[in-house]
Amino acid sequence: MATEQLAADLVRIKSLSGGEAEIAAFIASHLRAKGLSPKVDGRNVLCSVGKGKRSLLLNSHLDTVPPNSGWSMDPFAAKKAGGKLYGLGSNDAKGCVACMIDAFTSLDVKTLKGKVILALTCDEETGGQGLETVLPKLGKLDGAIIGEPTGLGICNAQKGHLMLKVVAKGKSAHSSYPEKGVNAIYKACEGIGVLRKMSFSRKHKALGLPTVAVTTISGGTKRNVIPSECGFIADIRSTPAYSHDELIRMVKKKLGKGMEVVVHSSRLVPKETSADEKIVKAAKAVLGTSVRGSSTMSDMVFVDCPAIKLGPGNSHMSHQADEYIEISQLKKGVAAYKSIIERFLAP
Repeated sequence: MATEQLAADLVRIKSLSGGEAEIAAFIASHLRAKGLSPKVDGRNVLCSVGKGKRSLLLNSHLDTVPPNSGWSMDPFAAKKAGGKLYGLGSNDAKGCVACMIDAFTSLDVKTLKGKVILALTCDEETGGQGLETVLPKLGKLDGAIIGEPTGLGICNAQKGHLMLKVVAKGKSAHSSYPEKGVNAIYKACEGIGVLRKMSFSRKHKALGLPTVAVTTISGGTKRNVIPSECGFIADIRSTPAYSHDELIRMVKKKLGKGMEVVVHSSRLVPKETSADEKIVKAAKAVLGTSVRGSSTMSDMVFVDCPAIKLGPGNSHMSHQADEYIEISQLKKGVAAYKSIIERFLAP
């Protein structure tokens, strides 16, 4: 089965976060047909080949976000046109999954000095609980490749994700007498303006500066009542130049009194692997390119070993209507993964 056909088959299986059981069963069956012995662990698929003290993890995710508005075709039809495979998850990250499977199943394990672990996991789009759950079962890892659409660029660093809920407090009043109240929506807007202008001085070599974006807002109870409370989410993409605790203190200081700042999520810290690590050197030797940083979050944050993020596709196509991946990238992806594995576990 050609990699593009496997990718298309995966796209046809609906696998929104929480609903990955069917695609996990399909992949396990596919691996068994190749003579391997996969294990379905919840909605995750685990399989390993080779023996030895050293081990390399191949990980990508099976889940997708829900299809958004604007699709001009069935998101699950896996349409092929103009050298592209269209469909929900084609780019993020079923193209990577297909490439990893084909690279994994084509390995000559007799030539490898070590073990390759394939872990295709659930719930990446909603917090990474899939990989977090299986990691303790995998033993010590010496390196990892996280399959995400990077255009086959080598990402050895990625930004963290700090999410804060900011609540502006006001005083309710009848909307006929707004001067008798304190409009919490106006206060929230002032706070949003402050965060929009927030700047950072410490620039990370690979990841640049942190960013702050307000992504949701909610306030008011009735159309004729001055709102006494308004909350919004501040989405901060962090770098190793600032700890999450420091960023929280900076936000609180900028907003000042009258704004309550609640930490919604802070566990997704930045991740960086030294360019001197063997997994980075192996990827650079195979692809002949330098390393770079990535602004997007992935399960790379959870692995406690040297890791890179690499895969076919373009991150700008992720979560988009009419999502697609270039079919030519799939063939290159298989070759890249296989060669990096072989170099990393060379005798």
